[in-house]
Amino acid sequence: MIDIIKKRINLILVAISLLIVITSFTLGIHNATLYNPKHGFDGEAHVYYIKYLQKNKKLPPTGYEGEVHQSPLYYAIGAMLMNLSGTWKTAQYINTFIFYLIVGISGLAFKKVLKDKHQVLIGMFSLLALPMLNIFPAMISNELFNTFWIISSATACIYLISAKNNRQFVISLIWLTGSVIFGFWTKVTIFLILPTVICAILTVIFLKKIKLKNIIIGSIFAFFIIVGLAFPIIMRSQTTPNASNMVKMVVRNYTFAKPDFYYRLDWIPKVDMYNTQYYSLLGAAWNSYWTDGHNAITPFIKFHKKSFILWLLGFILLPLSIFGLRKLWSDNKVYGILMIIMGITMFGAYIFMNLGAGHYSAARLTYEMGIVLPYAFGLASASQNKKLKVFLLILLSIQFIVMVSFFWILPWWHVTK
Repeated sequence: MIDIIKKRINLILVAISLLIVITSFTLGIHNATLYNPKHGFDGEAHVYYIKYLQKNKKLPPTGYEGEVHQSPLYYAIGAMLMNLSGTWKTAQYINTFIFYLIVGISGLAFKKVLKDKHQVLIGMFSLLALPMLNIFPAMISNELFNTFWIISSATACIYLISAKNNRQFVISLIWLTGSVIFGFWTKVTIFLILPTVICAILTVIFLKKIKLKNIIIGSIFAFFIIVGLAFPIIMRSQTTPNASNMVKMVVRNYTFAKPDFYYRLDWIPKVDMYNTQYYSLLGAAWNSYWTDGHNAITPFIKFHKKSFILWLLGFILLPLSIFGLRKLWSDNKVYGILMIIMGITMFGAYIFMNLGAGHYSAARLTYEMGIVLPYAFGLASASQNKKLKVFLLILLSIQFIVMVSFFWILPWWHVTK
């Protein structure tokens, strides 16, 4: 009787999981079909890049348009799809599939560390329900692809640490090396994963499962391959006059923010979910993570009930994630430290980007979107507690349902024009 009940529960879980995946995928395809990619974050410039590659079969001259300093891999894939289909619209579906690559490769990381299938599913569900990630499938933008390579690199680090013999170590190192190289060819902000990579290499040395000589030789070999293949892309980005890399945004033409930029909370009683990026780091960070705070796809409404619900859920989910990361560190210090370092790196880069005020892009977490992996790891780890597991499933279900309803683009919205 107990076995029958367990089987039925498992069948119900499988059915619910399939429904969530189908709903999420449908959202991405639906939004990509209706969305005009000239909206969003420098949308028109991203479209220009793809069209230029498709038409001219070469990289556009640097400094000519707003996004041509970007690494070319994502745009080359888009141009190839345009050639095959005969329309630029095909390229708009790329991010829908990349979104699922992110969820899938994160699932590999969860499975390696957490073992329990329910924790793995909660970790993946937390990504499917996260508003921050669901904004991008409709767009033509390389940000989501960059996030994929960051998370792929972090997952490779996890497998590198868990390697028990030379063969596993070499396979994981090749995976890591390839992810970092492809990352640089997608967007140079892949370098944000480097502290996590260094931590992983040092951990492998500390664990002493692999001979020190093999670790050193493999790491040096990987380093020179990465430098050799990434150097042309790095130089192209740095020599572009309008390149908006982190250092230039902070030190050039910047007025340093007033102290209250970092702590002011007057946006809360005003329920201002769409303009805080201009005057409050706390508001901008919160909104870019939990709602469409930058009006990328949803209608411009100062107060929106669905947005407000997502905003409130963040006050519960984020502390639970931090609690879970603390538990992960307590249960398994090796992987806990790795995720904490990754989270601190991403958040630290975000603070660095916001040392100066006035830059629209700085006050959103897009460049540091790899932070979603530590976040999901935290929630998955917290769900080890049975009561918290039920509570998290309820919260994530509410978040997912409200997010799908809020983000489902309607034909009359301005972003379809």
